[in-house]
Amino acid sequence: MLEIVQRFAEKGFLIDPQALELIESYPGARDELIERVMFNLDRATVVVSPQHIQVDLLPSRKGEPKQVHAGFATSPPSSREAKAASSLCSTSSSHLEVLSDITGRSTCVGEYQDFVRYFRDRYGKLRELLSRRMNSRPIESLGANTASREVSLIGMIMEVRTTPKGHKVVDLEDPTGMVSVIISKDSEIFEQARRLVNDEVVGVTGVSDGGSRIFARSLVWPDLQPQSHPLLPGSGAALLLSDLHVGSRFFMEDAWQRFMSWLGGDVDDPQGLAAGVRYLVIAGDLVDGIGVYPGQDQDLAIMDVYDQYQAAADLLRDIPSQIQVVISPGNHDIVRQAEPQPALPKEVQRLFPPEFRFVGNPSWISLGGVTLLAYHGRSIDDLVMRIPGLSYREPEKVMVEMLRRRHLCPIYGSRVSIAPEAEDHYVIQRPPAILHCGHVHIVGIARYKGVTLINSGTWQSQTGFQKKMNIQPTPAIVPHLDLANMKVRKLLFA
Repeated sequence: MLEIVQRFAEKGFLIDPQALELIESYPGARDELIERVMFNLDRATVVVSPQHIQVDLLPSRKGEPKQVHAGFATSPPSSREAKAASSLCSTSSSHLEVLSDITGRSTCVGEYQDFVRYFRDRYGKLRELLSRRMNSRPIESLGANTASREVSLIGMIMEVRTTPKGHKVVDLEDPTGMVSVIISKDSEIFEQARRLVNDEVVGVTGVSDGGSRIFARSLVWPDLQPQSHPLLPGSGAALLLSDLHVGSRFFMEDAWQRFMSWLGGDVDDPQGLAAGVRYLVIAGDLVDGIGVYPGQDQDLAIMDVYDQYQAAADLLRDIPSQIQVVISPGNHDIVRQAEPQPALPKEVQRLFPPEFRFVGNPSWISLGGVTLLAYHGRSIDDLVMRIPGLSYREPEKVMVEMLRRRHLCPIYGSRVSIAPEAEDHYVIQRPPAILHCGHVHIVGIARYKGVTLINSGTWQSQTGFQKKMNIQPTPAIVPHLDLANMKVRKLLFA
């Protein structure tokens, strides 16, 4: 029991004795249950109560199973529910669970109040994360009287501009008011200030001039706390893919067939890597789509988007049945362009094997207890343009900036169209074990404070459009991730 209490305490939570008893009595994968409970906790939660423990199957005192939701027994489960619960409680390390995505949950209609709720949710979640990093000093509201004293503030950036003399002025706002933060070009934090972008939430400590200006001494991002080891290590391996672009004249079918031959055990594999694969995750752009960029019709081998998906389904049927496949959409897929994007439509899903899992973009997935955050990565375009030192050649560095800001898409209203949902699905409230992106067609791998970052490249050779954009893809490379130790290998099939 002490170990469970410590696990919650490390994340800043107390746990009620009855909730602790529920977790102790869980017959399945206890680590996976704890991770799921932590993932779903509200940011305002202090004490974890029985109502927070959502368990599909728990043993009764007499040894007979009964369904429990939020700590209360109800009627026996249906056969379908019992089958799902049995799968969850299995000790098999290859259990896959979709923790969260937008599919079936979109509520926005684009009204004014939708935008208000969206930005308040973003601010509230990130303010909570920042408060934990700035707990040495009380946090002031921006509308408070801060006359001529040192203050600490948390706000959302409205605008970053440069004065004629080269200083930075950052306009911050919160629900109570707005201030201008002055950062001198001679300041130690000036280089940090050059990395600020609109709409992100940051902490500032500085001295007030008695009016609406703060002279900054330090900047704080939400960032991650360092993790000394991977979160909930599992077993088996995951292959992380994206950007197949089936239907394009540049889709590398020969390389794909070599990949399938290796995965099916038809070629020499002295290390036995293929036999250990349990999951295959595709983070968007399964097909090339129609009309995505000017002159795309000249690059297409298949002119109908549904025929493209049929061709993709035929290619993916060669994946061995013991491997669980997850597919999320990207900007070339047949879903709404506004993010977050729901899963591919049912008429497309029916083309694929029924055991494939279709999720939205972004989505949180548990691979046998190891949490993976999959995001196609279109915001990489915005971050590369706005933050000095970033480039498409090193997408993993852009992904580090996402984690530092605890947000997948901090800039609102640029290249990425974001639907103002009731909550901001891009906030990274808890660190995943894996952050998986695509979009830029270049493989990038890194570790950042215990999180494994993987941009999974592409299966499309360089197009004429990419030549104009000076993008040099690294196609037909498959990142192979050992979930037990987070070791990543690059498998080459080009």
